[in-house]
Amino acid sequence: MGFFDFLKRKKRDPESQLRELLEGYELPSFPAAVVKTLEMLRDPEAPLSEISKNIEADPGMHVSVLKAVNSAAHGLSRKVGNIRHAITLLGRARLESIILPIAVRNSVPDAGLACLDQRLFWQTSAQRACIARIIARHLDPMVQMESFTAALLQDMAIPVLIHVKDKEYCTTLELWNVDQDVRLHELERENFGFDHQAIGALMAEKWGFPDYLLDAILYHHSGGKGSGVARAVRAVSQLRYLPGENENMNGENMLGVLQEVLGIERQDALEIMIQAQEEAEEFSSLFAK
Repeated sequence: MGFFDFLKRKKRDPESQLRELLEGYELPSFPAAVVKTLEMLRDPEAPLSEISKNIEADPGMHVSVLKAVNSAAHGLSRKVGNIRHAITLLGRARLESIILPIAVRNSVPDAGLACLDQRLFWQTSAQRACIARIIARHLDPMVQMESFTAALLQDMAIPVLIHVKDKEYCTTLELWNVDQDVRLHELERENFGFDHQAIGALMAEKWGFPDYLLDAILYHHSGGKGSGVARAVRAVSQLRYLPGENENMNGENMLGVLQEVLGIERQDALEIMIQAQEEAEEFSSLFAK
């Protein structure tokens, strides 16, 4: 099945397509408590007190949400001690953007299965998210949190592909990491007939993600819709999984993006990168198992 067959997804359900593309792999369902919470957050008639009770009834979600809310990545001037206060300060949409990544982290295989350390995976994802929010602040301030979430989750299919394809996918990923002229999605289509964008979008559809997330994931390398979310997410998609001394290559690439896309002076761009890195370090620690 080719990549663009995904665009015909309305004719078939995403779960069956995922099973076909991923050799029978069964993507886990979102936990019931998370699904119920997301439904309530999207329902303007749902009382804040009931949403708070639902989150607090799940100890794992409760603790994770409060840690995420209080991390530097969300920039609150004071610590939040309870969920209702968090909803009041952040709003329903921002709280949803916090809960979604936490649920995804618990629903995908460990990224360290074969060739990608899970800490590096989430650290890079968090760095993309923090930089994307800064880019969105310049391009379209109304979509900062949406850009943050979409950038954080743009590669959520990669742990699944490592789990299913193992060494074959690892070879593909390693080639992308070391060769700046290689485009990951093109290499994937050549080797597998689909790419991680399409698999990620199918996962997003199966899990009932908002449309902006589905589109941002589907097009984060290959273009597509021109919203502020999509532009910010595409801008950070070139960040690769480069440990140690190779991190400098990532930094130089992103400095170039900040200067060329946004017209930011190099010194200001450096300060943005330092700020984003500090925020990402703290936020990514929330995803460690």
